[in-house]
Amino acid sequence: MFSLMPRRMRGEAIARDPFSWFPGEFASLFDRAFPAFPVPFEPRWEPHWGLETEELENEYVIRAEVPGFEASELEVNLTGNMLTIRAEHRPAEKEAAVEHPYGRLERTMTLPEGVNPENVTALYRNGVLEVHLPKAPEALTRRIEVKT
Repeated sequence: MFSLMPRRMRGEAIARDPFSWFPGEFASLFDRAFPAFPVPFEPRWEPHWGLETEELENEYVIRAEVPGFEASELEVNLTGNMLTIRAEHRPAEKEAAVEHPYGRLERTMTLPEGVNPENVTALYRNGVLEVHLPKAPEALTRRIEVKT
């Protein structure tokens, strides 16, 4: 039994985490077997944005957080009932020492029926893109009086 216990040198306690080697070995295994794939335990930066939708009485409002982009770098497309928001940043060639020289975000969502595509507006302010999608007249809720 004593041969299985870690040996103490000069009264020092040995503190070992039995699983401390696991992430390193797993990364090494993946590096050898699949050199082009990311390792599951390795953190990586993935761009994302906050997206919020709201249904009002006369319109739908979609708010997307796209900080760091200019209004000229944003593109909003409406095709049928599919809304695509795209933001792409390519710095000028003069900017040589930029930490993130290129950024691209894209999100496509299906809209509910009854959106009036002719009156869609988009407003970009303080890093937040607001897309206002007015409801078509036939999609508006009408209150019907009940007679007795």
